[in-house]
Amino acid sequence: MSSGAPLRMGVLTCGAIVTKGHLPGLAALGRDVVDVVAFQSRREATAQAARDQWGSGDVVADWRDVLARDDVDAVDICAPNALHAELAIAAAEAGKHVLVEKPMATTVADADAMIEAAARAGVVLMAAHNLRFAAPYAAAARAVRDGTVGDVVGVRVAMGHGGPEGWTGDAGWFRDRALSGGGALLDLGIHVADLVRAVTGDEVVEVSAFVRRPSADAVEESGTVALSLRGGGVGTLSASWSVRGTADHQLLVHGTEGTLTVERGQAVVRPAAGGDKVVVAPPEPAPDLLANFVAACRGEATPVVVPSDGRDALAIIEAAYRSAAEGRAVAVSVA
Repeated sequence: MSSGAPLRMGVLTCGAIVTKGHLPGLAALGRDVVDVVAFQSRREATAQAARDQWGSGDVVADWRDVLARDDVDAVDICAPNALHAELAIAAAEAGKHVLVEKPMATTVADADAMIEAAARAGVVLMAAHNLRFAAPYAAAARAVRDGTVGDVVGVRVAMGHGGPEGWTGDAGWFRDRALSGGGALLDLGIHVADLVRAVTGDEVVEVSAFVRRPSADAVEESGTVALSLRGGGVGTLSASWSVRGTADHQLLVHGTEGTLTVERGQAVVRPAAGGDKVVVAPPEPAPDLLANFVAACRGEATPVVVPSDGRDALAIIEAAYRSAAEGRAVAVSVA
């Protein structure tokens, strides 16, 4: 990629996250900044639909052919979770920068292999943990970092909706453990696992978890995880595909100097000493995951989400699965 030229991207699997999220976000950056030149998917029709939405580029049958192209600088991996590691490692070995949808992989071992491959190749590897870029959560992280709530003593996070069928018509793979690696905890819990780390600036070091499955061989519909933080705080993480009506999004941080919550799209701090609540302004300019990834690939910015972020969020969920299976507290494998 020459200086000043747009970043040329290939998309590997073109499902709903691509057409509803990534392509509109990339288009907003401008064709002088980024251009999608290749579309590959498990079904040709979905690749063609994404290509038509973008308005240019080639539909490619085999992902290996995307990686072999000289006009592809980076790939956007939106395949089923179990395929992330294979695609990301091959992309790194081909010298391509990698944006990979969350979860980064289905096992910490695979995430570590991805990190090693990217480091050897000298390419950017970023997991698409977009929630930390949302204005209220970015504001919450800044408030905690600035000491507005004092030392963190407790945290509660939750994310839930009615299940993947409400998001996409091609939801079958979410409930196929061989492709998904897990259910609601890996799909939604990974979002708020990353949020705990991003907002508190602390690491989860031990978990105790319970999950609910509709049958013994099914992935979990919901899960709740008790968290122990390195700095001494404790908390809970909940994820569910069983929420009916309004989706469930929660963030609460208890500190020695106040309590932070997200209310009506704003981060709000209520001081422990009393008085009026404080609305925390989000950072300016507003952070954006896709813009940050593209700028990092172009050598114009430092990645906000570093490879260990994707890996350590996954380590929390992996430990939660082990805890639920073994009925005991489990230490988290922190990088």
